[in-house]
Amino acid sequence: MDRPVATDGYKGRQPGRTAVLLHLAVIAAACVTGGAASGISNWRVGQLAVILALTIAGDLLSVRAATDIRVSGTALGVMLALTLQGPTPAMAVGVLGVAGGWLYTRERPDILLNNLANFAWFPLLGGLFFHEVTHLAHLQTNQVEFYLLVFATFVLTLVLNFVGIAGYWCYFRRRSLILEARETLIPLLPAQLFSALLTMGAVYVAVHTGTIGIVLVGLTLAIFQYLIGELLKSKHRGEELERLATTDTLTGIPNRDRFDEHLDRQIERASAAGNQLSVLLIDLDRFKEINDTLGHHYGDEVLRELGPRLSRAAEGHGMVARLGGDEFAVLSTTATETGAIERLAAEMIATIETSIVVDDLALEVGASVGIARFPDDGTDKHTLLRQADVAMYAAKEAHTGWKFYARELDRNSVRKLSVLSDFRRALNDGEIIPYYQPIVDVVGGEVRGAEALVRWQHPELGVLAPGAFVEVVEQTGLIAPMTRVVLEQAVAHCARWRADGHPLTVAVNLSMRNLLDRNLPSTVDHILAEHGLPPEALQLEITESMLMSDPERVLATVARLNELGVALSVDDFGTGFSSLANLRQMPIDELKIDRSFVSPMLRGESDLIIVRSTINLGHDLGLRVIAEGVEDQETMARLGRLGCDLAQGYFVSRPLPAETFTGWLGQDLSDTLALTG
Repeated sequence: MDRPVATDGYKGRQPGRTAVLLHLAVIAAACVTGGAASGISNWRVGQLAVILALTIAGDLLSVRAATDIRVSGTALGVMLALTLQGPTPAMAVGVLGVAGGWLYTRERPDILLNNLANFAWFPLLGGLFFHEVTHLAHLQTNQVEFYLLVFATFVLTLVLNFVGIAGYWCYFRRRSLILEARETLIPLLPAQLFSALLTMGAVYVAVHTGTIGIVLVGLTLAIFQYLIGELLKSKHRGEELERLATTDTLTGIPNRDRFDEHLDRQIERASAAGNQLSVLLIDLDRFKEINDTLGHHYGDEVLRELGPRLSRAAEGHGMVARLGGDEFAVLSTTATETGAIERLAAEMIATIETSIVVDDLALEVGASVGIARFPDDGTDKHTLLRQADVAMYAAKEAHTGWKFYARELDRNSVRKLSVLSDFRRALNDGEIIPYYQPIVDVVGGEVRGAEALVRWQHPELGVLAPGAFVEVVEQTGLIAPMTRVVLEQAVAHCARWRADGHPLTVAVNLSMRNLLDRNLPSTVDHILAEHGLPPEALQLEITESMLMSDPERVLATVARLNELGVALSVDDFGTGFSSLANLRQMPIDELKIDRSFVSPMLRGESDLIIVRSTINLGHDLGLRVIAEGVEDQETMARLGRLGCDLAQGYFVSRPLPAETFTGWLGQDLSDTLALTG
């Protein structure tokens, strides 16, 4: 065992003038004691020089232990000097070895002083112990007891060295010496005891062969230190792999696996001791908007900042982990009473709500926290996390910040689960169908196409609008099969209308998950070919926020769709933050003005300006412009004067089932749609 690694600083106490003076006094006392003990020493300068050279070499070859302590062969050199020449030469080897090693390691001055004091005293004390025992027991170098005493002296000096070095280090780091011994000394104890055996052999060789034997010992020392170094490197490598496996790479805090293991252990301890603990599940609010509007880079930076920030806020309360996405968890064994848990939850929310600056842009998110308590709400990790999840969604829906789990909250959770299980069945049973809302020419009133809007024809609840199920479905992998079902039906219906003499197009909405699906273009190509529909008759709609969430990946997908000849429309235009640069890069054919601007445009000047500007912008970019939410003839007429190309809304028709829409196409609409009045 050797001395601390040179570091720039540490948390805890800082050494001051008193520590320096104390060290100088200890070193001076060692010099006085060493001088007094010089008479019982056997000085052989040549041999001592060889020992000193090997000691310094061993120090330079030192290896780092698990903490800030280094392991070197300095102790072996000290033991050779101690047994062959006495306490004072051993002290000289220790002090000069530290000084020589400092020229390479450059420890801080206070650490150097502590090392000098320690390496002066433990060789002296060990040497005096060895001399007195050999003198009192009349031990000779040809006796086994002599070498057993070497072993015992090595162990004594090891303990003295560790206490002197680690004790000083632990004092300033406010760390338990027992804990330091458990983490540093005990794992290396087998190697140190083996080193003591080597020291016995080294002393035997040196006694019987002289200086040549000491050189051989030095070579043995180099080999030994190399083996120790490889052992420690392997240990550190294993610890690093374990740390990486249980650490979230983005935030640097524990991940789900480590949290689960910790939760299991804490539940076991709490159960045995009759204690309580609390689990807080945290889900970020408004995080999706950052990802959708600014891109994943900004979202990642927010998470990267929040992880350590939450850990600092929860310090002393428990573990914080990132479970995945924008979801975090806190396990607390101290905040178990209602008031304490509420204060912790409030602290977590306040920490999250503090703005985060990314690229000079101040971003703000909120949080919803669900709380479950052991053992009241569950006695295993799966139950606790599920109950906390239920409470978290209740807090999000109620906008209350946090909620404790209660049994009545399970009703909403069960409802969501039933939606998902029923929806899987609905996909297989053909209950998911499109309704069609006509898209007409603003000036002439001719029907140009239709937008396919998903409906759930529930056997018990009737026809359900998207608001009853799409939000839940979007959180799962079911959004992809739902889109495919709607796409297949829409293409088939459009092909039938065109065969009946109606040259229409059909528009189908896509989600962000669809755009990230690499197989989407090939799926669309296959469906078009299966039903014989020309690609230009299909219009795929994406929202403005999708353009901003991941422009490069979105562009790659829509570029492949464009190669097929499929048209692309930007839905809900005006509600997001897309840039003209993104619009120019995308192979877009249409802009759809959101109904939130169209419906009130005759009553509000600002909405009218937005509609007019969007129409002009679309035309300047060479795009068709569709107005959504046209509710009356006056709005349709005004859109005609503004130069809008197409329109859809209740004034034209509500969304209709496929057969009803087919019948609607056969009607004479000239009287119904007086569009140019």
